[in-house]
Order: sequence, then structure tokens, then C-alpha cells
Amino acid sequence: MNRMSLDRKPIRRHKRERVGQVLLSCLVGMLTLTLLRILWSASFFSSLSSTSASILSSSPFHQLQEESKPWLGSQGLRAPSVSNATNIHHHVRFIIRVHHEQADLVKGMVHSLLYQQQLSVSFPYPTLSMDFALVPTEVRGIPVVDSIARYFWLNTAEPFPHVYALDLDQTFFDVAAERAAPFKCSKEEAREVANRAGKAAMIKICRYDNHVFYQATDVAVAELCRCTWCTHAVITNGDNCYHPNYLKETLLELDPPSDAQYGTVQERSDSSSGLKGQIRDKKTRRMLAWERGEQWDMVTTDFTTSGILSRGAWGLGFVDLGGILFSKRILMSAQGFIASLPSGSRAEQAHNADWLFAARALRLGARAHVVNQLLFFHN
Repeated sequence: MNRMSLDRKPIRRHKRERVGQVLLSCLVGMLTLTLLRILWSASFFSSLSSTSASILSSSPFHQLQEESKPWLGSQGLRAPSVSNATNIHHHVRFIIRVHHEQADLVKGMVHSLLYQQQLSVSFPYPTLSMDFALVPTEVRGIPVVDSIARYFWLNTAEPFPHVYALDLDQTFFDVAAERAAPFKCSKEEAREVANRAGKAAMIKICRYDNHVFYQATDVAVAELCRCTWCTHAVITNGDNCYHPNYLKETLLELDPPSDAQYGTVQERSDSSSGLKGQIRDKKTRRMLAWERGEQWDMVTTDFTTSGILSRGAWGLGFVDLGGILFSKRILMSAQGFIASLPSGSRAEQAHNADWLFAARALRLGARAHVVNQLLFFHN
């Protein structure tokens, strides 16, 4: 027995050695696999980061563009890759002046206005499309405008909206400041405005770079005039708000000027029968008026300013620029805000350029209309 037990001891040691070798081999294999996974992950994330950087510096996914920068030329908008469909009756461009602290407000405005476009798809509205031109009004707003545009460009779920960023740079604002210098308030003017209208009004008139703001806005207006598919425009600020029925009441369901002038029943000559019939269907009348180019050039609504209701009317203090829907035709005639300033203008006229621009359009024969509904909210 003792001999047998002594003989078995070496066998047990041999088995333990074999088990140890197996465990060591497994451990080495696991370490090797772990190392390979680490190396693969590092390679993957490195390529992913470079791909992400490439994406962020490239054009939007839904637009096949060759350029890597989102600008086209100097002081202009990036042209869309596909022109507007020929069957679109109304294409509205919202020119949004962006403050550098209002990025989220601008995003919310774009989303809410797109909802109005979705509503217009249902019968009996004419077809409607829209795009958005973002205008930085100062140097600090340039990267903000760019980031807002990229926010929409990187949304691959939908190929719309077209959100454009105005191509303005430091040089533009430097030159604009030189042009605006003669419109700055003197100390005497600032004191006079404060005594007459209060300190808050003095700050808006004398301490804001209003002339520079409107120079930047004029670039967007010039781009609109070159837009072959645009029919209308709204020039607004990023903190304004619109009722969901704004475009419905000011454009889609608004009777044409001929209806307002001649009544709601028009006559149409039926060439096939030689008879004249009355067009009583409102949609048909609107479509015929659109085909003939009969439309309102300027439409405004009732609005609120800081929560105070204001009845819409064509007069200084009774209209706000953001609440006006312009036709492209009248914008081309008016030419811009700076061109609307009378000779000898100073800081107060530069501050009132909104109204002076609208007044110039009225003098040029704009067909103007007021919708007495609360559809615009000015902040």
C-alpha cells in the first residue's frame, strides 16, 4: 500500500502541471484577444472621428455639393442643389435677422413655420413652399448663424427645409461700420432723444448699430431679388412668433385685390361655348388671380408688442416689419432699407428704417392690405 501511494504522487504532480499549462495558455489567449480588441477599437474610433470631422466640414447630407464650405461667393446665399418645383404657387422666403444669443429661438421659429407648410398640403390651399435666410447682424452672430444652418443640414431625416446662412465676414462689418458712422448720435442728440422719448428709446436709437443691421439685411433682400423661384418674403427677427394661421390668412386664403375692388363674383369668358359665367368658387378665383399676377404686395396683421395689442394699420407705430408679408415684385421695386432713408437722415431715421422701407413701397404703388386678426407677436 505504501509503495502504491508513493508511486501515485508523481502522477498527481504531472496532472497538476498539465492543468497549469492549460490555464496559462488560456490566460495568454485571453490577453492576446483583449489586446487585439483594444487595437481594433482604437483604429475604429480614429477613423470615426476623422469621418465626423469630415462630415462637420462638408455640405449637408441631402444636398450633393462639391464645395466643402457652406458659402457660395461673397455676400450671398448658398444656392440650392435643386430649384423649386414648377407647380409651386407660392414660395415664401423668411429672412431672419439673428442675434448671437437667440440660436434656440431661431430653431423654434423655423420648426413652427414649417408646420404651416405642412398644413398647406391639405385641400383647398394652393401649394406652398418656403426657405430661410439667416442674417448675422454683427460679427458675433456669424458662427451662430453657421451653427443653426448646420443643425438643419445634418438632419438627414428630411431633405427640407433649405436653411441658408448669409455670407458676411469681419471685413463686411468693418466697412459697414464706416458707412454707418455719420448716422451715430451726438451727445446732444442722445440727450434730446432721452428727454423726448425716454432712456429706453434713446438706447435703441443711439446705442444700437441700426444702420449696420440694415446693411446686412439689404444683402439678404438683394439675394431674394435674384431668387427665381421666390414669390414672397417675410423679414423678421429671431425672437418673433407667428400664429399657425399666419400664412393661411395673409396668403393662402386671402381674396385677391380684384375681389376686394370688384366684389366676390367675377365673370369668366368660356371660349368653348362663347358664354360668360360667374366664378363663385373662391379657390378658382384665387388660382386665376395668381395666374394673372394679381396679388397683394404687402399684407400685415394685428400684432402684440411686449404683450400689448396693436391694431394693424399702414402708419408709423401701427405696423411692424416682421408682421408684413411682401411680394417679391415690390421688394425689387423698393430696392432695400438703406435706399429708403431720406436725404439728411440721422440715427433716428436709421432706427425707423423698417417703416421708411414700408412707406417707400407704398409710395411705389404697392397693393396693401390689413388682416385684422392677431397673427403676429413681436418681442
